[in-house]
Amino acid sequence: MSNSIPTLVETSEILPLTWERLVPNQTANDSASQKFLDLHFGRYKTAANYVGGKKVLDIACGSGYGSRILRLAGATSVVGVDVSLQTIEYAKKNYQENDLEFICADAEQFNWPERFDLITSFETIEHLYHPEKFLERIHHLLIPDGVFLLSVPLGETRHMDPYHLHAFNQEEVFTLLKKTGFSVDWHRLDECFLTRSELLRWGQLYPESNPSINELLFSRRGWRIISDFVFRGGFDIPQLLVSARSIK
Repeated sequence: MSNSIPTLVETSEILPLTWERLVPNQTANDSASQKFLDLHFGRYKTAANYVGGKKVLDIACGSGYGSRILRLAGATSVVGVDVSLQTIEYAKKNYQENDLEFICADAEQFNWPERFDLITSFETIEHLYHPEKFLERIHHLLIPDGVFLLSVPLGETRHMDPYHLHAFNQEEVFTLLKKTGFSVDWHRLDECFLTRSELLRWGQLYPESNPSINELLFSRRGWRIISDFVFRGGFDIPQLLVSARSIK
């Protein structure tokens, strides 16, 4: 099997979108959305180099296109997990393959009768109430010396995305991994800067992302948005990709 990105399914079915749900063929054509889509494709393309002959878990798989990429890249089996039932149903209808299974479950509580050779989880831990518990669960689900690929935005992002519960720097991510039984093999930093014009267009596409006037003027989040928008020219959201190995 090839590790190139496969042709994506064209579908008339519409999955309700937020900026947190990347759905190929539905994602808006603005430059900010395309930046995020390119980053996600890039992560799965990197992961595709590791999956040949392996049992893979893609946890927080979203619409499922990435799980399909991993299966077609040579994984012997892939389990895609997401907390949204509607999203999982969409994945089943649009990205189903032999030996690819989609399951609706909470990432912090998911369990499986067998262990996986490789686990991917992209843009997940910043959303979770208990990131350390999640990483302990990932460690439990991996075979000894199994590989874990994760990505996370660095720095303060909670002002631009209220779905984010934590802000991490690189050292904090590495410390969490070490504490939960992982050794970092390699890491990569992907730059992502959203300009003022991109953010204005983003706000038109996703009005629910815009703070109210009261929030903008009288909250910490609002003042951070104003500061970044005026003095930094936009939002800087570097993205950390890490490959870690289970060591105990």
